[in-house]
Amino acid sequence: MRRLRAAVASRAPVRTPIDGAQVMAFLNECWGEEMLAWVLRETDIGKLAATKNMWSRGSWVPESVTVNRLDAEGASIDLGFTVTVKERGRPEPSFEQTTLCVLTDEPCETADSLRAILLRCCGGADTGGVLLRLPGATDDWSLPNDLWLNSTPYPRSVRNMFYSDVKEALQAAVADPSCSRKMRIYVAPPELNMEMDSYRVGTLLELVREVAIGFAEHGLKTRVCVQGSMGAGAFTGVPRVLSGVRKVLSMMDWAAQPGEEHHGLLGTEQTTLVDGEEATEGLVCFGAVGADEVGDDDDVLLVIAPQSMVGASIYEPLKEMADAAVSRGKALVLLNPLLQDRQSSSGVMGVRGRSERMAFADSFEEVYHFRLLYSGTTFSYPVLGAVRMSRPIGGSEANKYVLFQRLEGDGAERYDPVGCFAGREPTKEEVTALVPRTVRPLRQRMEGGTAGSADGSNGVKAAEEEAAPVRVPDPTWE
Repeated sequence: MRRLRAAVASRAPVRTPIDGAQVMAFLNECWGEEMLAWVLRETDIGKLAATKNMWSRGSWVPESVTVNRLDAEGASIDLGFTVTVKERGRPEPSFEQTTLCVLTDEPCETADSLRAILLRCCGGADTGGVLLRLPGATDDWSLPNDLWLNSTPYPRSVRNMFYSDVKEALQAAVADPSCSRKMRIYVAPPELNMEMDSYRVGTLLELVREVAIGFAEHGLKTRVCVQGSMGAGAFTGVPRVLSGVRKVLSMMDWAAQPGEEHHGLLGTEQTTLVDGEEATEGLVCFGAVGADEVGDDDDVLLVIAPQSMVGASIYEPLKEMADAAVSRGKALVLLNPLLQDRQSSSGVMGVRGRSERMAFADSFEEVYHFRLLYSGTTFSYPVLGAVRMSRPIGGSEANKYVLFQRLEGDGAERYDPVGCFAGREPTKEEVTALVPRTVRPLRQRMEGGTAGSADGSNGVKAAEEEAAPVRVPDPTWE
């Protein structure tokens, strides 16, 4: 575990100190309306406006605000504001001065910590997309250009992007002692979405292989688990999407043969044993779902898509496995779990015990999330946007669920952030309000990079871009 924590710490970005002048210029230029709403809500200016407008609405209207002071010392942030007010009967606006003190749990010394505090204190539905670009803050949120996720099969570069993203997020979670030992990952582009006909089991198993080898390279033993046959009598079986997965795992290329890069990684899993020779496990081994599968020397247990089926529930064996893993300090990770009840005539997964099953499903901490957004009238096309969250290194910040809208034009594609939600997913209403119902055009000049470019730059120089969200009726989001 020490090797893993050292490797995760080495990937931590360099935190930039707060540049007050740049931050104030950015807030005044890009965050005016949202900042005005925040000032009215949190300072005495809002109360004063309500009092003066009590008998005659519009007689005293705060029109704009600028921040003129930013002091971040110790566990507090002191902000000074100038509010421009339009008064009825006066040709010239008046100006009001006010201050706001934000108390923090830890010293605010870097641009990243300031961004996290602003997102937590005043991040509305449409605020986070602007605050993500705060000067000096780390670009840990952007997506590469030209992913074309609605075109399958994916090129190797796109698959590797997902493999690396999931692996790094999971390693950061396992290395963080403050993270729950019960974790879940949800990654569902079309090639990994089991509800779509574009689902490719090879992509899922390649992802599992990269994650398991990543842990093995740091000396951690990973047990990859696939649920076995469930049910009784004629109804015995496994879910269709998991049929044959266990066998494919043991047959796929792990580069674990003599002379290869990971020789001995699987122990004797891919070796034909002679009489009297005992089977041995390597740093990557395989198992099923159940308390008996948790070994004393296991470090991480990765369960592939656990799910119930008609007539049989995964709840009991998975809960026993989770209790055994947590009691021994092992990390239990669910990859794309489907823990919803499946109703059947036998009465399995009925009303009785449903609250316990739902509470168990919610007890897993999400450490990575990626899904696409589609129109309510079509399925998988067109892609309108995406939601992404990756657990930050060290867990010092709340998980940021970033909402993107997709722009397309002239053979190029880009995902632009339109919202950021600290510690929670955006609701359907928020998605509807922020993501346009149609794909917006992208017309840009390629100068200095674009938002979400593969080089990690968050500097944006886009011209004549029509990407403003429109308000639409509430569709059904898949």
